[in-house]
Amino acid sequence: MRRHWLKYTRATLAIVILALLTAAFVDFRGLVDEELSHALASVQFVPAALSLVTGASLSVAAVVILVATLAFGRVYCSVLCPLGLFQDAVARVASWMRRKPQLLRYAKPATWVRQGFLWATVAGIAAGWAGLTLALLDPYSIFGRIGSMLFRPVVTAINNWLVGPANAVGLDSLYRVPPQWAAAGALAVPAAMLLLVALLAARRGRLYCNTVCPVGTLLGLASGIGAWRLAIDQDRCRKCGDCLRVCKAQCIDLRSGTIDNSRCVACYNCVSACDESGIHHRFSWKPETGDRRPDTGNRQPATGNRLPATASAPLAVPPSPTGHSPASIPDASRRAFITGTAAALTAATGVGTLLAVAAAATPGTEEPLDDSRPPETPRRFGRAPLSPPGSGGVARFLDRCTACQLCVSACPTHVLQPAFLEYGFVGLMKPRLDFDHSFCNFECNRCGEVCPDGAILPLPLEEKKLVRLGVAHIDYRKCIVQANGTDCAACSEHCPTQAVSTVPYGDNLRLPTMHPELCIGCGACEYACPVRPVRAITVKAHAVHSRAEKKVEAPATAPTPADELPF
Repeated sequence: MRRHWLKYTRATLAIVILALLTAAFVDFRGLVDEELSHALASVQFVPAALSLVTGASLSVAAVVILVATLAFGRVYCSVLCPLGLFQDAVARVASWMRRKPQLLRYAKPATWVRQGFLWATVAGIAAGWAGLTLALLDPYSIFGRIGSMLFRPVVTAINNWLVGPANAVGLDSLYRVPPQWAAAGALAVPAAMLLLVALLAARRGRLYCNTVCPVGTLLGLASGIGAWRLAIDQDRCRKCGDCLRVCKAQCIDLRSGTIDNSRCVACYNCVSACDESGIHHRFSWKPETGDRRPDTGNRQPATGNRLPATASAPLAVPPSPTGHSPASIPDASRRAFITGTAAALTAATGVGTLLAVAAAATPGTEEPLDDSRPPETPRRFGRAPLSPPGSGGVARFLDRCTACQLCVSACPTHVLQPAFLEYGFVGLMKPRLDFDHSFCNFECNRCGEVCPDGAILPLPLEEKKLVRLGVAHIDYRKCIVQANGTDCAACSEHCPTQAVSTVPYGDNLRLPTMHPELCIGCGACEYACPVRPVRAITVKAHAVHSRAEKKVEAPATAPTPADELPF
């Protein structure tokens, strides 16, 4: 039927988007194409806004989302936002498990709570903590961490459990992959968010989106002045309550006959549920003021099940001739002014701060690194971590990365792992290179290809091969060649740039030696070193990435006449 097409179209798109994004984050075998992963991530609001404002790309997805919100309401929340779609899935499963259908009645908006989280986000950005603030509150990044840090290891474990039975029946496509669990401290944040979001969704639908999420609040400000808003046709409404039974945002007030479009997530469930076609889009550019059409006395008699009188009785105050409740006009104007000012200040503060960060930390503007100086500063929790190639350096990376973990899921060697306190508190959950368990593949630049917000730039492969993340250092006191008199050339054999070579040593032994100008800090030598528990060769991070030299092979020379054989 015609009233169902909006809901079914929206639901189909939402299912496809959620399935593809979930597959990208739980991918442990590199099956999801990096272009598809990047495309799905780049249409998320916060990554798109960061990428556009900082100049990392010319993506206009954030502008398109704002325009669509001004036109039709919060369609982003119901079609593209993976955390919102995940809440819908949780709510649907919870409804299947209940014995009786749940009726979510209209709830007053928690205005101060919503604005509190929004302004906390703005304050964090203005204080120079944009990376940490957005990492904690961006809904896309929250879902990314849940998928990558919690779901992916579980899916990997299930895969490993199925390998034996599958191979027994002749299916060789499955193979064992070690699960990649992050540190317990880093796992605590996505686990807590998963619990919070799931509980709120199971009990109150989209309460998280309309209370905590700053993106939902910001888009709600734009949606409240949208062009085509959902409205209740008072001539057709029978107060049956069918719309309340399917509204996940608790934004339909049958007593006043209004819909709070700042909280409506444009799921169109109410449009589909109304047998009388009493809810539809109405064109208006004016801010919401609690409008309701005057009662003309031509309503159809109510039939069927009704809500209790306390939930469905009309307002006692008669409407004014203009259609406005007398007490609502000044309050509505004041609300419109406050929300408009909030939106303007939010945009100005956020954009201005991000532009300052971009100007201060643009790759290529740093001074060349002096390798004669200590390359890292002491850290409380071990040595300084290395940020991914293409990030430009640790400071720039921490400012822009929202810790969505898409690069962690896409990394084929799994060298990228979520940090705990290796970067410090501001780098919680942000990817770092872990050479204890793997190395950065010389022939791979996938992390830059999938990053949606410009924290890791998409470097061409030949350029990426010369990016210096750090320099390897040899501790000859630990090297088994010198310490034990045992021959070993693991580091030099695995070095892709020939920064590590060997020289004759002792009795037919080979001792490794470094050529720092060729080293890019990929960690292949450190990972291959057999010394335990602390390896004899380790990569020391550089706070700002630089460019390594490329080894030039000496051209072969033609033999001289004196070298020619006499026959």
